[in-house]
Amino acid sequence: MKEVIQLYFDPRCPWCYQTSRWALRLEELGRIELRWGVFCLELNNFDGPHDDFDPDGSKSAPALRTAIAVRNAMGHAACGRFYAAIGRRYFFELEDLSAPSVVQAALADADLDPALYDQAIRDLGTWKQVRAEHERLVDETGAFGVPTLRLDAGDGPCMFGPVISEPPPDDEALELFGHTLWLLRNANFHELKGGRAVYPDLPHIKNAMAERAAATASAVSS
Repeated sequence: MKEVIQLYFDPRCPWCYQTSRWALRLEELGRIELRWGVFCLELNNFDGPHDDFDPDGSKSAPALRTAIAVRNAMGHAACGRFYAAIGRRYFFELEDLSAPSVVQAALADADLDPALYDQAIRDLGTWKQVRAEHERLVDETGAFGVPTLRLDAGDGPCMFGPVISEPPPDDEALELFGHTLWLLRNANFHELKGGRAVYPDLPHIKNAMAERAAATASAVSS
């Protein structure tokens, strides 16, 4: 039986991006049907009323609003293609996630109209949708980050994760999904968590770690 899974994402999170690559492969293998939901980490971490949050100053809001515009106009599959494309540009090509040209290029990569970016930014309703979807997920499930999976097309049991360093080979990907599904369907299960010993093999991660090491060395030398 094919499960209909809603995967909530923020394009800033490398762990979520890796999980999305696993989920997309599961869909290619015919095990799941993917739907896409948005979650704003900056809004989640904002210290104040959400009414005071300025999406114009957010790094991920332009891509999230564009994802909403794509999903509204073209459906979930198109939204997934856009997220995969913006992820490649951000995590592999180290491009600026919030730059209009990068979001427009990602739309083109996904065989979508780059003008969808301008439509999304002109329409304040796209931000209202991002915020409403984020807040509904938090209110209904206690969600606190991404990746978050929710069964039954976004109305069923919900779980943070699975958090993976790399997309696994097909047999392991299917096995991991079987275990994840069992835990999601088990009302007695609450949490299982371990340390992150291996980071994703992404240029974005390597660049961030190199910058952090350089900053640390500079602080020590001064």
